[in-house]
Amino acid sequence: MILLGLRLDDHDSNFCLYKDGQITYLKTERVKGIKHHSYNNNWEWKIDLEKYFRISLDDIDEIAIVADPLRYNLTHALDFTTKKYPLITNCTQVEHHQAHALSSFMFDDTQYQFVIDGVGEIFQNDKNTTGTVWSVFENYKLISRNTPQFEINDAGIITRNSFGVEYENIADFLDIEASHPNDLSGKLMSLQTYGTVDNGFLEYLINGTKDIKNELSLACHPINWFRYLGSETVGKLRKLDFAATLHEYLGIQIEKLISEYANPQDKILLTGGCALNVCWNTNLKKKFPNLLLTPHCADDGLSFGALKFLLDKHNINGQVKYYQQDEAPPSVPSKTTIEKTAQLIKEGKIVGWYQANGEVGPRALGNRSILMDPSIVNGKDIINFKVKHREEYRPFGASILQEYQSEYFDIDYPNKHMLYVGKLKQKIPSISHTDNSCRFQTVDSTDEYYYKLLCEFKKLSGLPLLLNTSLNLGGKPIAGSKRDALEILYSTDMDVLVYGDELIMKEKK
Repeated sequence: MILLGLRLDDHDSNFCLYKDGQITYLKTERVKGIKHHSYNNNWEWKIDLEKYFRISLDDIDEIAIVADPLRYNLTHALDFTTKKYPLITNCTQVEHHQAHALSSFMFDDTQYQFVIDGVGEIFQNDKNTTGTVWSVFENYKLISRNTPQFEINDAGIITRNSFGVEYENIADFLDIEASHPNDLSGKLMSLQTYGTVDNGFLEYLINGTKDIKNELSLACHPINWFRYLGSETVGKLRKLDFAATLHEYLGIQIEKLISEYANPQDKILLTGGCALNVCWNTNLKKKFPNLLLTPHCADDGLSFGALKFLLDKHNINGQVKYYQQDEAPPSVPSKTTIEKTAQLIKEGKIVGWYQANGEVGPRALGNRSILMDPSIVNGKDIINFKVKHREEYRPFGASILQEYQSEYFDIDYPNKHMLYVGKLKQKIPSISHTDNSCRFQTVDSTDEYYYKLLCEFKKLSGLPLLLNTSLNLGGKPIAGSKRDALEILYSTDMDVLVYGDELIMKEKK
């Protein structure tokens, strides 16, 4: 049987194909070279299905689609049940948050699934416009959600009482700029750390919030900050403190929301775009030790949920392997290549590391990475200014051999997908953020070649970790081909590209 899960919307299109017990995945930005790529019509994706999966629409037994009804002119009632997609036979539309809840099937099962993002689907009829901003599922059955009415004006549809949208609004208040609205949150997460939480204002907000479904937008409005300080001028001069306080406040409200339904020892899934906030995740992990997060928690994982809908329908069970359908090198790095790469990093070279198929999700985890010796004092500035071409305040993550994690970080649970943040026990210049935190990845021997590279670097340097950032330019998607990687090599100050077993050194000028 051949089944297809498909995400169509105004950003981050992705496919998930099931055939003969194997799942093949593609986030289209990896092959289009356009970050957050989406289709502008109902037909182009069919061409790409044949191009990248070498399969035609006629070969597929059934399709499930997560699509925006407004963008694609679909009829969809406000009852949030699955509806038929009218343009293709054997096709069902799966509601956005339901797909999020179903998308973690390749990991452990959970009792509660919390979906928190900007907004799922927006539905409009003659009387009003509404949308889903968070949902709660128990054993994948909907038990609660917030579906507020949205305001419509000349600028478009204004979303209210959404954790994700309020976070983006804070970024706007700080005048943060991004090529796509979905990138604002990641920048804010870095920048708010430079502020200081105002505990008096935090208490004021918490005490004043009685109904999270209807009062979140009101609480997060900057006018409260101005009134609290007694001066709009002072409030604008202390924007970073406002951001830090609101960041803390929103995290507390998410914890309260989860606590309304789940007990501390319950197995819970947190998914949706807000699950990429490593600060909130780390605080939640303290109260809910059985918290599950997935690397594809944002909308790039929706095709997994759509496919799971079909797998359940056809009683197809069991664990399945999955991978990104981008370009993989024809070779793997030899022992000699690994040793040479580690030596180059020890010498201060900036190395692009391109191996196998790309990771699923937005984090580079050792297959599509830019690597550097983390002990280089000004390494963060070198990568930001000369390679990534992005803001100077943005920090970098690290990869560490899992057996050494407790020696360097204050959290001891595995962090394989870089979804938690830890405090460094010692200062390591290039990966220490302003609060001495670091978003890090634990690496074990299942990541065979990357693990060997880290081991080899430790032999040379004594350090069991590397600075690791994604193999891309600022505002561009992660490299999905050798051509993409070479473009980064020759347009930046990156020194070396390791493509499979091929080590490509940039010629000195």
